[in-house]
Amino acid sequence: MTLKQFYEKFRKKHQLQLIAGEKGIYTSFKWIYLLEDLNNMSFIRGGELIITTGLANSYDHWLEELIHSVNKKGASGIILNIGNYIKDIPHYLIDYCNNNHLPLLIMPWEIHIADIMQDGFNDIIKEKQEEEYFSKIFSNAIFDNMIDNAFIAEHEDMKPYSYSTYGIVAFKNVSNDKLTVILNQAEQKYLLLTKKTTQYAILYNITENNFAATLAFLHSSLSTDDDIHCGISTLGQGLQCLFNKRIEADKALQVAIATKKPHCFYNNLGLYQIILGISDETILDNLYTQSLKTIVDYDQKHNSNYLEILRYYIEFNSSVQLVAEHTFTHRNTINYRVAKIKKLLQSDLSSMEERCRIRLAFCLYDLQHSNTVN
Repeated sequence: MTLKQFYEKFRKKHQLQLIAGEKGIYTSFKWIYLLEDLNNMSFIRGGELIITTGLANSYDHWLEELIHSVNKKGASGIILNIGNYIKDIPHYLIDYCNNNHLPLLIMPWEIHIADIMQDGFNDIIKEKQEEEYFSKIFSNAIFDNMIDNAFIAEHEDMKPYSYSTYGIVAFKNVSNDKLTVILNQAEQKYLLLTKKTTQYAILYNITENNFAATLAFLHSSLSTDDDIHCGISTLGQGLQCLFNKRIEADKALQVAIATKKPHCFYNNLGLYQIILGISDETILDNLYTQSLKTIVDYDQKHNSNYLEILRYYIEFNSSVQLVAEHTFTHRNTINYRVAKIKKLLQSDLSSMEERCRIRLAFCLYDLQHSNTVN
């Protein structure tokens, strides 16, 4: 449960007011903890929503110490019970919470703490139970292509998921905590699963427009980290589509890593999609041997860069001038190296078939020399 969900659900009932740290309201919290004595700070593990009345603390600056301490402990937010022991909140503490994106909420003294804690506990426990069997259903579907129809039939709340629209985004090199906060901010229904080192965001009850908006938000939120890659599936209908959508996301992620791009859409993989669709290793081995192996072996033996020159020569449609400009090399040098490459390959590289075969071989080379998805 996120603080935003909790706040919107119980704001009126418990007269809650968010007075600081609004940017952190999308953070999930794991439990509600009543903290009256600062000596009990060691029991805070991180991820709790802290409630206090200030009952056991009467010395100066105790509230400042509490807010600073729970923030360092990784608490998700604080609710102050205002009116008896806490009269007001200094502006510098409000500024601190805003600067640290620590949600600070207040509620009047008349509200019973036991009531708000009970409501929070009930929702947390219910969400954990739902997440447990949702995770089981979705994990079996996307990783093992197994759907427990009997289980779904027994749980009325699972039936809508049988015909929901799904999209899957596979992530590499991003923490679960960071991804959870970003997905919460996107305000799109999702389930996050992890297999080995890959995170899978299963987006459901989604439309084409919502999918595009969510992907744009994810891209902008993760764009500052060059190490993060993601692969994006097409949309599909029903739980039975999840296995194939996960495979699409994996393939797109593999190409994103191979091409050093932040994201790739399965529909835009181009020639990489052809290579990823070939399961016969003999065909792939022959493609590599016929197209690139001679050049790779020569580079390794002579410490040259002929493979790079060949890639650009094919990419720039045989333009020696463009290859020279791109590699900051004299045109005559490029002409010499291209001639050497043609001799090594025993081809003038002029036929469309030959050029297409080399392009495919480079796709294969990129995939084989990139990190695996899992």
